Amino acid sequence: MRVEDKEEIKKAVQSVSHIMNAYGNEEVEFFVKQMSRQHRTLQQAFSRICQAWFLHLASLEESRYDLRNEASVALAKKIKEVLENSPLPLI
Repeated sequence: MRVEDKEEIKKAVQSVSHIMNAYGNEEVEFFVKQMSRQHRTLQQAFSRICQAWFLHLASLEESRYDLRNEASVALAKKIKEVLENSPLPLI
């Protein structure tokens, strides 16, 4: 991976983190609506990112999360088997 790519990804994570930290459900729904208007290939790629994120959460040891993200980890553990057995292709 190129250094430029890593920097672009870091900026994207910062932007998404800002959205999640500064806004509520209405803005999250707006984000989802905007994502649904993206090219179908980009929607697939975004789903792959979400899938990878949930698999990461499901793999966390108890000492690596707390009450702030416990519900996310619990959900990830519930859907882990489905995610592992449903690989999303890179299109």
